[in-house]
Amino acid sequence: MFRPASRCLTSRCLTSRCLASRLLAALLAASAWFAGPAAHADPVSYHYASVDGLRLFYREAGDRAKPTLLLLHGFPSSSHEFRDLMPLLAGQFHVIAPDYPGMGYSEAPPAERFAPSFDKVTSVIEHFVASLGEPHLIVYMTDFGGPVGMRLALHHPDWIDGLVFQNAVISEDGVDPARRRRDAAITGEATEAKRALAESHVSLATALLLYRHGAREPDALNPDAWTNDAAALANPDSRRIMTDLQLDIPNNVAAFPAWQAWLREHQPRTLVVWGRNDPIFVPAGAEAIRREVPDAAIHYYDTGHFALEEDHDDIARQIGGFFAPVHVRGRIESVEGATVTVRTREGTTQVLQLDARTRLAAVKPYDRARLEPGSYVGAAAVPSGAGLGALEVMVYREERRGTGEGHYAWDLAPGSSMTGATVTAVTAEPGGRDLDLRYGSETLRVHVPDSAPVVTYAPAGREDLVPGAYLFAVAAPGDHGQWRAGAISVEKDGVKPPL
Repeated sequence: MFRPASRCLTSRCLTSRCLASRLLAALLAASAWFAGPAAHADPVSYHYASVDGLRLFYREAGDRAKPTLLLLHGFPSSSHEFRDLMPLLAGQFHVIAPDYPGMGYSEAPPAERFAPSFDKVTSVIEHFVASLGEPHLIVYMTDFGGPVGMRLALHHPDWIDGLVFQNAVISEDGVDPARRRRDAAITGEATEAKRALAESHVSLATALLLYRHGAREPDALNPDAWTNDAAALANPDSRRIMTDLQLDIPNNVAAFPAWQAWLREHQPRTLVVWGRNDPIFVPAGAEAIRREVPDAAIHYYDTGHFALEEDHDDIARQIGGFFAPVHVRGRIESVEGATVTVRTREGTTQVLQLDARTRLAAVKPYDRARLEPGSYVGAAAVPSGAGLGALEVMVYREERRGTGEGHYAWDLAPGSSMTGATVTAVTAEPGGRDLDLRYGSETLRVHVPDSAPVVTYAPAGREDLVPGAYLFAVAAPGDHGQWRAGAISVEKDGVKPPL
């Protein structure tokens, strides 16, 4: 069903001319789910895959150990829509952005090989995601991405860790009256007249309207966006596919009640970011989402349909703040099946959900005399004198080398930082040791006092999750205000987890 294919991207024709599309692939260093921002200049890589016999293009960024953000593009666009967003989120998330069949750089199969509908497109994306081994997703939906993402949620509610709606509707309240009349006119059997009406919207003129209408500075927008879309719009098979999807929109309208019911039942963690000047999907669409998910957060932007063209920076900040994993430190109060209730060090109660992907470990003391050049460590530290003083040091096993590499803010104590790095030198000092650390091309020195715990990982299982045990967990948002534990370090044999 799924086979990775060529990692190279060739140039392709845009309208009547061939424009070279120079897309640079960047390798990402491995980092832990709880690592800080990536230090790489170009975190996005570009790939093809074979899914259900179709050649599918996708963009990817970030570490697969981190929460996965699936970006579902709109019409008549492609994953190019997310070109500015992905680098901003690559430090916090594993980001995937596929092109639908017939759009962007994905194959546009002829009619005898692909009968387009939103059900069929969803099936392709579903198989793509499953074959990548990504059973937990935060799904970002815009325009056409809404029908695909909501179908995905109905088919696999256990996959969904959160939703982002960006000008994607679940109710007719969110659709401009003129567009509702158009949708009504193409409802029912696809006659020649209805097909002609639908196809009239599959045009560069429509693309320009969606990009420019309502934008704060339409003349300052990057023209690469609609030039990229023009390639698909000039391809007869792509136009046929997009026309068939336009004709299938009434089936989305008919599915609105089911989508609303799903949201009411599951109450996923939901963020809404909305270009308020969209000529098709009006702000009432955002409020309709909050009717079903009262805790949904809504942010409006003074821009049009393609809100990311002008507001990708703030939208990235909103996503990062809303869905970023949390660190849970505290003592286990109760364990019931796959649910662990923790009394945090701040005095609050946090409910964690375990699943097959939850990684469990304990820690044990590490002989600090064995710290030597070549060791790979994570050092939590605070400013001390002219440098950094370690609060705790984790020594990683060789197979975990690269975990959380870099230097970034940490939340162990006020002003604390985390450094994931390779030890290049160890100097004995009165009352401790100085570690010279290197991550990438950067170096720094951390003083490790004799009082600072130095530990390494030890095996642990669910049987070690018992009331009274201390834990450190990294968790991502889940349904009904709960959090899914991605990694847990638990107290064992009297040794409390660091970090």
